[in-house]
This record gives sequence, structure tokens and C-alpha cells, in this order.
Amino acid sequence: MNKYTSPLLFPVRLENDIILVLDEIRLPFEEVFIPIRKINEAIKILYEMRTRAFGQVLLFFYSAVIFKNKVPLDELASKFNKIRPTFDFPLLAELLKERLKKTKSIEVAVNDLILYFDTLRRARMKKLAKILPNPANILTICNVNGELIYLYEELKNFKKEAFFYILETRPYLQGTRLTFWELRKNNIPAKLICDNQIATLMKKGLINSVVCGADRVTKKGDIINKIGTYPLARLAKYFNIPFYALTQYPKDIDVDTIQIEERPKDEVFMFLGKNHSSIIEAIYPSFDITKNEFITQCIEI
Repeated sequence: MNKYTSPLLFPVRLENDIILVLDEIRLPFEEVFIPIRKINEAIKILYEMRTRAFGQVLLFFYSAVIFKNKVPLDELASKFNKIRPTFDFPLLAELLKERLKKTKSIEVAVNDLILYFDTLRRARMKKLAKILPNPANILTICNVNGELIYLYEELKNFKKEAFFYILETRPYLQGTRLTFWELRKNNIPAKLICDNQIATLMKKGLINSVVCGADRVTKKGDIINKIGTYPLARLAKYFNIPFYALTQYPKDIDVDTIQIEERPKDEVFMFLGKNHSSIIEAIYPSFDITKNEFITQCIEI
């Protein structure tokens, strides 16, 4: 049996025609699953950032199952894409259509795709582990849904030592709530750092590689990812540290034409709780663009 585990590997599941979504905002204090029975509930969950990364893939696929008689696939992809324009939900719809040509059951098609994706995720981590140094002192941003656990396993298979530096990732603190929590839960060596400490740690030589995810990637190797990825890549370039992006299904697109999701300004002040002043102003573009010149290599599934 696998020694390491995390609910973030599969944060969304389907049980008796009800989608259960792990509420990532309530982690690390509570592991609570939100039941989804209606399409507007799924859209609301996506908008509220209750699930991200691979979770939104699972949410789309399971929505395709339980709303199959109410919402056509293309319409479903359009609804999801309106909420999260940086993510390629139309691609997920096309992949599901292709799988449906081999089976008439959307339930079987979805399960096949999820298992296939997980096999690809494991293979991707094996490719990355092979090229990382020994010891691997890895800085990460945001969260890649449990894949760092796969990476740690593969590094051990290659007889390599590993240590993770986890960015807190303001303002939703995905690094704190998710990545750091799951690594420590599995006794994987890691330390949490603030977003503004990157340059100091790099200058001291504590970091020898950077790993990030990517919502979208072009065939030229440009990526869109969680806000903060771009300055991190620039710093890695300056300090001559390899920067690896975990990517999937590159497309011949111009990333500069993709709409960047602008989140509500009050989310920047979430740390103050519900009593913060309504006159506080902020700006929160939730994703940024990193061009291929700052990326050492895209590690594709």
C-alpha cells in the first residue's frame, strides 16, 4: 500500500449522484466536503475558490455526469470558462467527447479519463525527479493537488534527498492551507516561507530548483499560472536556478489575449476577518503570464 496519501490528490468525488467537494478554504483546520446537487452550486464553488487545480478538472467531469440531461458539454464548458477564463474547460469537453466515442456511458468515460490523468501525473513526476539535483531543495508556489507527494516518492526511488520550501501564496494562502499541510501530514520535510522572502533564500543558496503548476501553456512554452509565478521565474533566472513548469496539452495560442481573472478586492484583506473596513481599496489579478524565456523546461503529462 502507498505510504503517502493526501485528500488533495482527488479533492472532488462523486457519490450517489452527489458531487462532494473538499472545501480547501477550511483547510488545514477542517476536512469538510461540500455537497453539490445543482449546476449553479458547482459554478458557485468554482467562483469561491473552494477547489482549484485538479479539483476543478474533477468538478467539471463529475458535473458532466450528473447534469448530462440538463446541460450539453459545450454549454457546461462555457459556464465554467466564464468563471475561470484562464483554464481550458473547452479542452476537457473535447477530451470527454473523444472518450465517449469509445464508450456510450459518460460515467465510464469520466472514470477512464480520471485514471488516465492520474497515471500521467505520476509519470510527469518521475520525469521531473530524474532531472532534479541531489539533494533537491525545491521551492514551490500555489498547489498542484498532491503531485509533490508523487514527486517525493520518485525522488526517493532515485535515491535522492528532497526538501521543500513552500510559499504561503497570498491572499488565499494555498501554500499554507494545502501544500505545506499535506507535506507535513506525510512527514515530508518542508518549511513554509512568506512570499516576500524568495530573493533572500535564493541569494543564500538554500534553493536549487523551482517547481510550479500551469493552468495554460502555449506550444512556445509560455504559461499562465497563479499570480506570483512571473516574479518567481524572474528571480530564478537572475540567480541561475532551474525553473520547471508542470504543464499539459500545449496549444498554439497567444497568452496575452487570454482574460486574466480579476478577483474581488476585499479578498486581499481576508486576513482581517469579516470586520475590515469597506473603504479599503486593493487590486487582485489572480493569475499572471510567464514567457518561455524564464522557464528552464516544461514537464508535460
